[in-house]
Amino acid sequence: MTIFMAGSGCAGSVSDKNRHLALEHYEAGLRNLNAKKIQDAYWEFEYASHLNPGSGKVHYALGHVYYLMHDYKDARTEFRKSMVGTDRKAAAYNYLGLISYNEKKYHKAIRYFQKALTDPLYRTPEHPLVNLGQTYLALNDPDSALEAFSKAILRNEQDVAAHFWLGKLLMTRGDYKGALLEFSTVVRIAPQFPRPYYELGKIYLKLENQQKALLAFREVVRLDPDSPESVKARNYISKLP
Repeated sequence: MTIFMAGSGCAGSVSDKNRHLALEHYEAGLRNLNAKKIQDAYWEFEYASHLNPGSGKVHYALGHVYYLMHDYKDARTEFRKSMVGTDRKAAAYNYLGLISYNEKKYHKAIRYFQKALTDPLYRTPEHPLVNLGQTYLALNDPDSALEAFSKAILRNEQDVAAHFWLGKLLMTRGDYKGALLEFSTVVRIAPQFPRPYYELGKIYLKLENQQKALLAFREVVRLDPDSPESVKARNYISKLP
């Protein structure tokens, strides 16, 4: 898991020793985060923040951890702190948009995602674009969602989420061949990701190709036997010849 660093903020009167120790704890937090040790990461980032309260990247990392823990109030606070003293606010805006999305404040989420996209130096604009598309879907605006997903793919043709959600949108429109292409692209890019296989299985059923549908559903079960998609896939498998 990658943490996109926000600005460093104002170090104030922090001593060189504390700044160095804060960096060590920050890096330890990143290692724990990559190892999915969320609670350990939290304590490392929290101590780094205590040592160097003006570090924007530490506040950003704390916001990320709070977001993972679904503590949106504290996540919002940390992301706002990470934006102090820097012009590079796009990644924090993207997260603020996600928080608003999860709170079902969709129009507010759209404004945050659009703010993230105003930074021409933002390295991963496909992320807020995909999030923007999902928000438009929640608002029942498929045309705007289609535009957002398509723009995300133009920015990064290897973006799994953009292809996946575009496939989902095309399915709702009855464009099964277009959806098939998108989900097949996801499988090519991320072959260990189970969800596109489930969607492929449903498409093959629509296209009356039971053999390929069966293979796709079996792949879901193999890759993630305990997932909700796997439960549904087993149901399909039991009914297929």
